[in-house]
Amino acid sequence: MAGRIDAAGIRTGSAGKGKSQDEQAPAEATRPPGAAHDDRGRGPRIKGSLGRFILVRLLLFPPTALGAGLFTFLLIKIIPGGPAYARLGENATPESVALIERQLGLDRPLPEQFLGWLGKVLTGDFGASFQTGYPVSDTIAETLPVTLELTFVAILGTCLIAIPVGVFAGKRAARSSGRWVRSISGLGLAVPDFFAALVLITIFSVWLRVLPRLGFTPFAEDPVQNLYHLILPALPMILGGSAIVIRQVGAAMADAMASDYVRTARAMGLSERRVTWHYAFRSVLPTVLNVVGLLALGQLGATLILEEIFVLPGLGRTLVTAIGQLDFPVILGVVLVFVFIALVVNLVVDIVAGLVDPAIRKGTS
Repeated sequence: MAGRIDAAGIRTGSAGKGKSQDEQAPAEATRPPGAAHDDRGRGPRIKGSLGRFILVRLLLFPPTALGAGLFTFLLIKIIPGGPAYARLGENATPESVALIERQLGLDRPLPEQFLGWLGKVLTGDFGASFQTGYPVSDTIAETLPVTLELTFVAILGTCLIAIPVGVFAGKRAARSSGRWVRSISGLGLAVPDFFAALVLITIFSVWLRVLPRLGFTPFAEDPVQNLYHLILPALPMILGGSAIVIRQVGAAMADAMASDYVRTARAMGLSERRVTWHYAFRSVLPTVLNVVGLLALGQLGATLILEEIFVLPGLGRTLVTAIGQLDFPVILGVVLVFVFIALVVNLVVDIVAGLVDPAIRKGTS
């Protein structure tokens, strides 16, 4: 018999033709949230236009950078003193200060100064340092790779350590082992990066003498020595970042492991490893990506202190030195670079998270 079609549109009474709602339930229940399927069985269907999503985010770059530049410009202008006093000293005469400010163009009205700087930036010219006369763009090109490399090493080390530990803590959230992991990670949140750096220097550089305290070797000259000198500066960032990732991933995994689709997957006899990584971890992957993206921005800010402690020739140390000297062009140039990096990181994280979970991109586009 061909069977009949009921009011819900389900064919009944036929052997081997079609599936009942009960037969379809396990497949639906074990599908992680965010993975919509089309009716023709061609797998995940990503809704929305990825190109439009990227375009909208890119259009936000110019106003965001402009706002950050204007805010930084106004902020450094209200700092007492100025580049002239930083160059001549506190005992400088008003005449000599006025001469230096006139040479640097600081005697012009603030709107004229900002528009003049902005016009040069739009042509790719960040100006020259007030203290050294060296082009700011060259300074950024020389120091940015050090900061990016340090941040990359820290993020990579954090992900390799914290994500598996966070999954472990989430799976055992109700057990003593999971509680111990959360407690230890809480201690990592309470320790500042600079204090952790001093402790690690004492242990690994002074007592054990296995890692260098100072020095830096460019990657192009010697990759092994380059990594050897970056391990100790990256360790405080890895410890602090791991504490954040472990707690966030652990909390998300605990909720995922208690969900209906995970219980259904276990009831179907799937292996615990497949249930953990294919179903539970897949559902929390957008959360993991967002946490890592925010962590990358936090680690970038941590380089301001750590590069100073370990005397690394990076962009963070350059910014700290420029602030101490009130070197306006260097400060503005470095801040713009940091803002641009933050915008790019957020864009990449949103794109990857949108590909993993189309509902995220649909909500943000």
